[in-house]
Amino acid sequence: MNSILIVNQLLRIKENTLLIKAMKNKGLFAYYYLDHQSIEIGSKTFPNKSFFARKFELESLHNLKVDLERLNIPLIIDQVGSDHLATLIDCYSIESLYSIDFATSNERNFIDKAIKQAKTDVTWIKDHSDLLYPLQKLPFDVMELPEVFTVFRKKVERYNTPETPLEAPEDHLSNGLSIESSKIPSLTELGYSNNTIDDRSSHPFKGGEDAAWDRLDQYFWQTEALAEYKQTRNGLIGLDFSSKLSSYLAFGCLSPRSIYAEIKEFEASVVANQDTYWLFFELLWREYFKLISFKHKDRIFKVEGILNRSYEWGKNNALFEKWIDGKTKDDFVNAAMIELKSTGWISNRARQNVASYWAKNLKQNWIWGAKYFEAQLIDYDASANWGNWCYVSGVGNDPRDRKFNTQRQAEMYDPNNDYRRLWLQ
Repeated sequence: MNSILIVNQLLRIKENTLLIKAMKNKGLFAYYYLDHQSIEIGSKTFPNKSFFARKFELESLHNLKVDLERLNIPLIIDQVGSDHLATLIDCYSIESLYSIDFATSNERNFIDKAIKQAKTDVTWIKDHSDLLYPLQKLPFDVMELPEVFTVFRKKVERYNTPETPLEAPEDHLSNGLSIESSKIPSLTELGYSNNTIDDRSSHPFKGGEDAAWDRLDQYFWQTEALAEYKQTRNGLIGLDFSSKLSSYLAFGCLSPRSIYAEIKEFEASVVANQDTYWLFFELLWREYFKLISFKHKDRIFKVEGILNRSYEWGKNNALFEKWIDGKTKDDFVNAAMIELKSTGWISNRARQNVASYWAKNLKQNWIWGAKYFEAQLIDYDASANWGNWCYVSGVGNDPRDRKFNTQRQAEMYDPNNDYRRLWLQ
């Protein structure tokens, strides 16, 4: 049997159950859809990945290509999508596709279309390698997922423990398919001009599974910064106020189960406290938004959100330009938006503030803000991004429908004006 392992959001060989299953087939190659369609927001058009996000993606692909070729598995990089994937299915008599179970149609459309176009009957085998808990092991059906995070958290903490992560396969595959790996395109070939990493960046990290484990080792074991995570997580400047593992999770360079296992090992050998628990707490938030996407599907992309709630949203192109350029009337928001444009990353605290300001203060279409984050963020994850924007904009899972007082937030989290000086001067 010949098979394809689709590695979108799965750019790793460790803790990869799909890879282990796919390697039992006679012939196998890995496939990655490198999507570079543009994103239109109002009167503006953006690449669907910023320079920083694309750089991280390509670095991750280089790392994976080396690891897969060591296992005798070629990696095909496809910039066309469903048409080319359908051709590959037919050309190589593919009988099975392996991929994670994507929650939204935006993420899985290219596979859905390819299966319909292909003349060969193909079986799509999916799992939940990107989650802490497989859906079938939750203490409730996903369609009965609680609409309040705290209720969800208490249920899964009581009844579930994440599975033990798997090691990377070591055996060389005797591959029945003779295919050459694709050349990974350069940033220049993809239309990006030369750029450099801003030395003020809190996210200067390289992409890839090796870099992911290096970052985890640095944050957990070299600095033991995990022991103070809850106390520092609302920081704005520097490398170690938070784990910075979100980009590795988004591209699948690292699995949440691996992070959980490392947290438990840290708690057993260094310290177990509220800070170490809080990183697991944040993994549960990520999990929750993934499950919200499985339950509500594409409603997270609708302006009415999962609550089907209507507001009068503005669509002011001039205001949007001021917001993304950091030229609003709020200096705290401005600093964060300049950081985002300059680095492809901002802290969770900054994200909440700029999103609330756009949707609640300026009363502008939150969809525009979510799309801009999609275009800019290195760690863009469809469920987390759109779920959080629904939440902040009053059409999601926030039972209090809160509005951030950005001036008060600046006083609390940037009392000496260090962050604003850093990005506004």
